Amino acid sequence: MRVLALSDCKLERHVPPKEIEDTYTNRQPAQMPAPPMKIPSITLDADLVTDSMAARLCISLVGHVLFLKSQVPFPVMQMARMTGGDTTSRAAKKRQELLNSFDTLASHLNTTFTALSTAFAHHSGTKDSRSYGRAYLAVVLGPTPGSAKCRVMVGVDALEAKAWGERDDCLGVPSEREREGEEDDEEKSDSEDESDSDNDSDSDGETDSNASGNSDSSDDSGDEEAASETESNESSRAPCPPPSRTPSPSSSPPPLPQPPPPTYAQELEALRTAERLLSRTLASACGENDGQGMASEMAPTQTHIVLRAPRKFMHPAWVPRQTLSGAFDALLNQFLEESGERPTRDDIKKKKKGGKVEGVWIRSRQRITEDPEIISEEEIPEDDEMIWWTWDGRLVGFADW
Repeated sequence: MRVLALSDCKLERHVPPKEIEDTYTNRQPAQMPAPPMKIPSITLDADLVTDSMAARLCISLVGHVLFLKSQVPFPVMQMARMTGGDTTSRAAKKRQELLNSFDTLASHLNTTFTALSTAFAHHSGTKDSRSYGRAYLAVVLGPTPGSAKCRVMVGVDALEAKAWGERDDCLGVPSEREREGEEDDEEKSDSEDESDSDNDSDSDGETDSNASGNSDSSDDSGDEEAASETESNESSRAPCPPPSRTPSPSSSPPPLPQPPPPTYAQELEALRTAERLLSRTLASACGENDGQGMASEMAPTQTHIVLRAPRKFMHPAWVPRQTLSGAFDALLNQFLEESGERPTRDDIKKKKKGGKVEGVWIRSRQRITEDPEIISEEEIPEDDEMIWWTWDGRLVGFADW
C-alpha cells in the first residue's frame, strides 16, 4: 500500500464566489439610526396656527413651566380655584400677586399674537406676500433675562399672518364702507323707481284724455294699422339659430364658496383639545427622559417672558431689548439644532456656555422649512429685522403655603 506524500498532492486554490468576495472586500459600516429629537413637538389639526390658538398654548406652557420648575406649590389653574384660608398672610398675598400677574400676561398674549400676526402680514422682506410666519417665545427664570438660570423656548410654526382690521374682507364679509355704498345705491334706486312711477301715471292720464276725444276718428284707421303690423311682423320673422352648447371663452367659472367661519363653541373645543395635547406631550417627555424632562428643583425666583418679533411690532406691554440679541440668538440656534431644524455644528464652547436647552414646538399640518443661508442673503428692511422684546411685567414664584 502506497502512502501519498503531501508533495504528491496537487491542492487547488479555492476561489470564493463573486458575491462572497464583494461582501468581505467592500464591507461598509452599518448606518447608525438617527438620534431621537430632544425637543418635543405637538401637531395641531389645522393648516395654520391662529393667533388665539398660539396665545392659549403659550400661556398654558407658562403655567406648566412654573409648576415643573418648582416656582409654585400647585398648578396655577388649581391655585386659582382654591378658596378659603387666611387672605392676610404673606403666602396668600404672594399667591394673589402671582395670579394677578398671570391673568395680566394671559390678556396681553391674546393681543400680542394678534399684533405679531399683523406684523407678519405686512412683511416686505420677500417678493410675494406671506400667509404665515414663525414665532419664538422664551420663558426665562432668573433675576434678569440676561442672567437666567433656566430658559424654555417655544416655537410656533406656521403662525397665521393676517392684518388686524382686514379679517372680515378675508372671510368674504362686506366691510362697513361697502355696506354703506350698497345702502346708498338702494336708496337711489328706490327714488328713481318712485319718480318713474309718477311720470308713468301722468302720461297715462294724458293719453286717456286724448283717447276719449279722438275715439271716433281712430276707429276706421285701427283696422288698417293692425293688418299692416301683422304683415310686417310675419315678413320680419326669421328662423333663429340653435343655441351653442360650447361656452364662450370669455366666461369664467364661478368662485368656489368659502367655508363658513367656525363657531365659538367649535373654537373653544379646539382650544381645549390643543391644551390637552400639550399636557400629554410634556408628561410623556418627562417619562421618556429618565423621569425628568422639564421638571427640576429650583429656588423661587422671577420669571420673565421674551418674544422675538420684527421692529415694526407695536404693543404697549412689550419693550425692545437690543442688548439681549447675542445671548438669545445663540439660544435660538441651539434650540433649532436640538430639534433638527438646522444641522448640528461642532461648537463645544458655545454649547457649554449656553447650557441645556429646553422647549417645545407647536406645529400645524403645513410645516415650514427655513433655510438660514437664503435668509441671511436676503436684504431685509430695517422694519422687518427680528429683535427680542421683553414683557414689562414679571411673575414672582413662592414656596410658602
